[in-house]
Amino acid sequence: MTSLAADIGGTYSRLAWLEDCRPKAEQVFGNAEFDSLEAVIECGQERLGIKGCALDQMVLALPGPVQRDPIELTNIQWQLQREALRDRFHVNRLTIVNDFQAAALGAVNEPHEHLMVLNRVSPGEGPVVVTGAGTGLGMAWLAQCDQAALPQATEGGHLDFAPNNADQVDLYRWLAERYGHVSYERILSGDGLLNTYAWLAGNSAQAQTPAEVAALAAAGDTHATAAIAQFIAIFGAYAGSLALAFNPTGGLYLCGGLTAHLATFFEPTAFMAAYAAKGRMGDVVRQIPVYLVTRPNTGLTGAIQIAKRNGSSPWA
Repeated sequence: MTSLAADIGGTYSRLAWLEDCRPKAEQVFGNAEFDSLEAVIECGQERLGIKGCALDQMVLALPGPVQRDPIELTNIQWQLQREALRDRFHVNRLTIVNDFQAAALGAVNEPHEHLMVLNRVSPGEGPVVVTGAGTGLGMAWLAQCDQAALPQATEGGHLDFAPNNADQVDLYRWLAERYGHVSYERILSGDGLLNTYAWLAGNSAQAQTPAEVAALAAAGDTHATAAIAQFIAIFGAYAGSLALAFNPTGGLYLCGGLTAHLATFFEPTAFMAAYAAKGRMGDVVRQIPVYLVTRPNTGLTGAIQIAKRNGSSPWA
């Protein structure tokens, strides 16, 4: 049984070839090199050594809502139709999920060595929430860690940003002048980190990519350091609000490429101060275990999990 699993992000696409449900090889591609998802898949098949092979199944984890055709991918100007994709690649079974449905499966199956513990509490049997920053900000949840059904996708990254202090109010106003609506994704994403850095640095801004902001911060740059500190504080407050909304006693996981890249800057005490600043409900959210996934490929891990379980699952 030949399978192709893929996690398509706004910046990178990660593809894996499975044979009889065993991963054989993986490839990573920069999306800027391609003009369509189909082009990425074709290149992936060639690099993985399965060009021209009939595919028994294809699992695609895509950014944005995937319920109806045509599917418009968030943060990248690609569009696709299920039937056209099946016909082009001669796929017997095509499974399309939201990228954070896959990320949620990947996160809860990560080995302990790839988890940074931000709040050390023993997990219970309740809900699990997974959120993560990359090109965008995603969120999904599970009723239980080991549930048989797919995680529930959401567009929770587009919730309205709620500033918590005078500096964040100033940031909100700065963003509102540029974008109108200010969601958490305007801050907790690659472009969001650049937004915060530009707001702080003004005309003295040097960084043009999130990686450059991180490098400047590591070298002691004041504005870059402050931008990452704001990112972590706002991520903490956002995660705390998700903890209130879902009471995820099974765990709250932070994942995503940007989150993993900034993991060395996450100091648990600073993160938890913002996370638990919920007034009378502070003690409630402190009872939730919180983890940061230090690997960037959680979505592909989840897509592979779906491919492995498809044979005995109704997911499709």
